[in-house]
Amino acid sequence: MREIVFPLMSLGSPAEEKPEAADVAKWISGIKGNTADIITYNLSSSLSAQKPHAAEPSAGGEFYTPRIKAVLGFEDKVTQDFLLDAEPILDDLRAVKIKNCGFAVPAFSSLNLVDAYYKDLEEFFAAGAEAYKFISRELRDNGAVKVILHAECPSDLELETLRGRKYLWSVSDVGLERVLEFSRDIVIGFESANRLEELLDCYQIRNVYIRDADAEALKTALKYFDKEYIFTAGYGDGEEYWKNLAELKIKTEE
Repeated sequence: MREIVFPLMSLGSPAEEKPEAADVAKWISGIKGNTADIITYNLSSSLSAQKPHAAEPSAGGEFYTPRIKAVLGFEDKVTQDFLLDAEPILDDLRAVKIKNCGFAVPAFSSLNLVDAYYKDLEEFFAAGAEAYKFISRELRDNGAVKVILHAECPSDLELETLRGRKYLWSVSDVGLERVLEFSRDIVIGFESANRLEELLDCYQIRNVYIRDADAEALKTALKYFDKEYIFTAGYGDGEEYWKNLAELKIKTEE
């Protein structure tokens, strides 16, 4: 009987709902000379909570939506070509160092932008996917090892454009097959681990990241994958959350 611990990969974090004023004030005093706001604070605080526990921490999360929209140049309705001004992101990256970390963002299809310019859905999503390549390059140039894209069910154009080892898609259960048409790595919820056998019948899978894993889900994954291809994954807030995931162990008879 031996214990197995799996590397923990962060998929990002939600924003703190009500950060302590004293914590924010202390943080502000330490970043003088940088342009920053509450989004920058959430980048920093969520990353700090992960670093002691995650094998691969990740800055960002769905709270980063306003920054992505600022880069694109639109909050809701798209009325011209995307602006592609990296400064809103670069300001954050000057204040919060992300070397050897991932960076999580909502996918283009999750921004709920309304097309009032391209007037063609395929062209609109193609332009959005290219804009995300620009954003991803900026993140990687500043230390991000991977861009994690969150979506309910992404478009084929997004998946085709944003693929490879530098990207990881975190989608709902109904979007898993679509992701596997373009990628060999998947994020799967612990409650869906029993789908792995079915998915392997149709697709090649290289790495499996089990979101909010429990012992049962990890044991299920071990039936189909060697342990070096299995990771725990999380999208949560607070050091206790990350500590509990990182310390998850299972016993095997091997």
